[in-house]
Amino acid sequence: MNKIVIELIASIYIILIGVAMLCMWLFLLIKREVPELKTKPTQIFFHLIAEFLTSIMLILGGFGYITNQSWGVALFFIAIGMTIYSTINAAGFYGQLKDWPIFITLLVFTLISLLIMSLIILVEFQVL
Repeated sequence: MNKIVIELIASIYIILIGVAMLCMWLFLLIKREVPELKTKPTQIFFHLIAEFLTSIMLILGGFGYITNQSWGVALFFIAIGMTIYSTINAAGFYGQLKDWPIFITLLVFTLISLLIMSLIILVEFQVL
């Protein structure tokens, strides 16, 4: 596979994941569908900070990487690492609830993120 195609796919992927995360949380907050705001306000506050930071890092990292910014590669790896942590953590949450469709979806996103990260490592170290 061509290096430029891999970089383009990886950048688009993390930008889309970032936008999707941001929209999902904004939608849930606007619709008042985050019960933890009342039951566990401190915990959800810090969780939301982590989710919004991850979203922003994904979007910036994707744009930085695809536009060849000097900080793009570093931000790409930080953002995708944050995403892998986030999807594994969320999979545990939904697994505990026995919400298997979301659980499996999150595991698939984790595997895709690991694959993309691995491909970018190979591209950056000029193995591909």
